Amino acid sequence: MMMDENARCWYVLYTAPRLERKLMRYLNVAGYKTYCPMQTVYVNWNGKTKELIVPFFSGCVFVEGDLKAMASVVASQKAAFLVNADGKELSIVSDKANLPGKFAQLLKW
Repeated sequence: MMMDENARCWYVLYTAPRLERKLMRYLNVAGYKTYCPMQTVYVNWNGKTKELIVPFFSGCVFVEGDLKAMASVVASQKAAFLVNADGKELSIVSDKANLPGKFAQLLKW
């Protein structure tokens, strides 16, 4: 199987819902590449429709970088790595454009 030149290893972090942006800012300042796909939702509050931009996967942030170096930064932000059935950190090898689709496939499995 040929690997795409743009494919990289992304780890999935879980944090409390509505703290995704804060975690992304912190990791970006620390020098890591992050990604959190967003979607627009419309909510009716008191008879008025509001447009909200929320994460596609609530509480999940994708981060690229060295796992061991990242562990202390992640722990200090009250976040955790998602793990697979074997207890190892969940990693997805993909380019940024295909990352949400591959993660959704893993969730269905």
